[in-house]
Formats: sequence, C-alpha cells, structure tokens
Amino acid sequence: MFENLKEKRLFEKIVDQIKDAISSGSLNAGDKLPSEPEMARAFGVSRSAVREALRILELSGLVGIKSGNRGGCFIQKVSSNQKLVDYFSDNWRLGQITLNQLTEARYWIESMVIDIVGQKITKKEIEKLRKSIEKAEQLLNEGKELEKIDKNFDFHASLAHITGNTILIDTLSAIIELLRYMLLKIEPDRRITLNTFKAHRKILDLFEAGQIERAKDVNKAHIKDVSARLIKLATKQKNPPSLKRKDQLSEAGTK
Repeated sequence: MFENLKEKRLFEKIVDQIKDAISSGSLNAGDKLPSEPEMARAFGVSRSAVREALRILELSGLVGIKSGNRGGCFIQKVSSNQKLVDYFSDNWRLGQITLNQLTEARYWIESMVIDIVGQKITKKEIEKLRKSIEKAEQLLNEGKELEKIDKNFDFHASLAHITGNTILIDTLSAIIELLRYMLLKIEPDRRITLNTFKAHRKILDLFEAGQIERAKDVNKAHIKDVSARLIKLATKQKNPPSLKRKDQLSEAGTK
C-alpha cells in the first residue's frame, strides 16, 4: 500500500532551506545571497548543486541574478502570483507543462483580456502603451536586451491590468514570467523583436478602431510566431534542454 519515501536531491534541499528563510523573514527582498563557493561550503555540497538550486529559484521568481561589479544573487519581492509562478516553473522542470500548452493557455487568456480591454481602454491608456513600444525600441537600439524583453512583456501585462481582474492578471503574469525566462536563455532574434513591435502597434490601432476580433487575430498570430521561433532557436542552440522534448518540437500554435 505504501512505498518507501525517496530522499530529496541536494539541490532540492537547498531550495527548501532558502524558501523557508524567505517565509520566516530571515531573508527579505533585496538581500544578497552569498557567492556560489560560500553557499557550497555552508551547505556542504558541490557548486553544481548550488547552481541548480539558484536556477530553480530564479525560474520561480524568488531570486534575481545580476551581473557586473555589484552583481550577485538577490532575493526578489514576492508578488501575489508567486504560487502560480512556482506551480508553472516546477511543472515545466518536471516536463508536465510544454511550450505548446503555455502558448495555447496564453492565447485564450489574452483573448479574454482583449475582449474586456476593448470595452474599457481609454485614449490615455492607448497613448501610454504606444510610449512603452517606443521605449522598447529605444532599449533595442541601445543593446539593452533584458530591459527590452521586460518592456515588450509589460505591454501584455499592462493590458491585463486594465481589466482589473486579479485572476487574469496573476495567471497571465505567471505565464509571462516563465516565457521571459526562456527568452533570456537563448540568443536574441531581431526579427522576433521587430515583429513584436509591429503586432503591438497593430493591436492598439484596432482598439482605437473598435475592431476587437481583429485585435485578437493579430495577437494570436503574434503569440504563435514568437513560440515557433523560440522553439526553433532553442533547438538550434540546444539551450535550454527542456525545450527539446519531442512533444514540444511540433508546430507551436493555438487551435
């Protein structure tokens, strides 16, 4: 009836300890974690175990890794969608969530968002979104890849916020967080970026014209294009490994 419990792997124990420290308040947003060698000595494990633990924590949004002289691994502020982020990232790592599933879920959620936003969006909000596109273009020209990716995803997150629906906001932002992580792990593709700017502008034009169904169609094509190219790039670069599963190499898209 019962089975022997298997011992957790070392990196999972490290993840648990850091999560417990965050929950208890021993670690707070903005705190810097020790270096990999220091943590390896403190936990009595190899640096590879520490590195894998940090990768999982970064994927779940609990830590952020910065480069440079003032870089390191920092505790992130826990948002209201953290449990959803943990759920998606854990199941992605276990192979129970595929990129195709993320693409399909994102499309249907964003379709609901566009339906609601079409009834609520104001000229002021449209202008603000146009300026965010211009800012993303500026970041691209300055070679600031991370900031540009964040700004492009902010476009979709901002639409969700206009709905005022916390469930839609948190669910979409959790999906975006995982997709953002994937995009950071592959080389940037300028064509994806330029197509993204074009799609975002077209969606705003359609909002202004009151053509909501066409806005959903443009968004669907945009999501499908990004997902297909992400799979292609990840397969070519063989990074990250989780993108290479057979069921994810089929054509990405929505039904």
